[in-house]
Amino acid sequence: MSVPGPILVAVIDISEPLSDLDCTRSAGPPYREVWLLVCQGGRPLGSVQLTTDGPSIKAAVLERELRAKLGDVSSVDPVNVTAELARASVVVPTALSRPEQLRRCVTRLTELDHPDFEVIVVDNRREGAPIELPGVRVVREPRPGISAARNRGLAVADGEIVAFTDDDVEVDPRWLRAIGERFARESDLAAVTGLVVPAALDTPAQIFFEQSGSGLDRGYEALTFERDGRFRIRRRSTEDGSERVHSMYKTGELGLGSNMAFRASVLRAMGGFDVALGTGTPTHGGEDLAMLMELIAEGYRLAYEPRAIVHHTHRATLDDLERQIHGYGVGFTAMLTAITLRNPRHAFGLASVLPEWVRSLRDPSCGKRSQRGDAYPAGLGRAELRGMLAGPVAYLRARRMQRRWAA
Repeated sequence: MSVPGPILVAVIDISEPLSDLDCTRSAGPPYREVWLLVCQGGRPLGSVQLTTDGPSIKAAVLERELRAKLGDVSSVDPVNVTAELARASVVVPTALSRPEQLRRCVTRLTELDHPDFEVIVVDNRREGAPIELPGVRVVREPRPGISAARNRGLAVADGEIVAFTDDDVEVDPRWLRAIGERFARESDLAAVTGLVVPAALDTPAQIFFEQSGSGLDRGYEALTFERDGRFRIRRRSTEDGSERVHSMYKTGELGLGSNMAFRASVLRAMGGFDVALGTGTPTHGGEDLAMLMELIAEGYRLAYEPRAIVHHTHRATLDDLERQIHGYGVGFTAMLTAITLRNPRHAFGLASVLPEWVRSLRDPSCGKRSQRGDAYPAGLGRAELRGMLAGPVAYLRARRMQRRWAA
């Protein structure tokens, strides 16, 4: 089995004339493939993966391949919004473990195309010298955990919309505007999530992360979600009006914490994020899905807006990826434990989907397992399963720790 990659990641906007795509690499083996995010006027149409056989791909070849894989996209309608955009606050929690990535993240945030916004960086270290970042407000939250940091950002934010991202992403210049326009078009939305794409696929670990299925179920159509019965969600495409009803616990399309925004008034009314969930606690994650699921359970409408794009820097080494995948497993079942303890009726909903979930763990053609190539390390799947088994106990430990911190 050959080791995958490296794969060049690029964004092409077909509203502009195509040019030759440079596929050279400054160091290491040459790119074997290209992963393209294809947009039209900033609106993503889909992704295309091509093989490379030279230092560049000619514009004519690109045009032919895009037409073959995406079809005729000339009829895609632009999104027009005439409503005034509400003031927005962008909150970035950080433990300063990735200072260079944080600075790149902040630089992109200060360049956003939005008429009225602020950027708040929440320093989530217990101690350390104060940090200064040009163009942003820095506040301190010594209580450990990304949820505590996000809640601190929410407490000081003055925007009607509060958007959250992470220190290992770079946002598209139109990211916040796309979020604001979606809120402006649909006044009853409580939350909007967006598209997360890779910033680079240079190493096998970064490619395996894409194959793991641990990220967002990447889609390119705008969606809305709302409750349909006690334990089900109605998913509606805003583009063609098609609808599908599925289990509340199939969370892949709802969104990720690196790209989510809320009406500040709704998030405050919900009490903010569960401080026993998330990075920096024994649970490692789950706080984002817990909030999105609880909003739906309370009868709020959510939206997925693919024009709100962030580029995520995946872990570069297999050791780091294994720790990350294990943490995602812990966070997922910790999240399920958290929502069930707050609302025991979830136990009945989870029981109804448990047989299907167990089958998906065994069947390689089911769900996210079907995305994995022959070279995908079996140890990553085992790490995720170990994490899932540890999640419930991790949540109880995290709750005790947070109670001691608050005492």
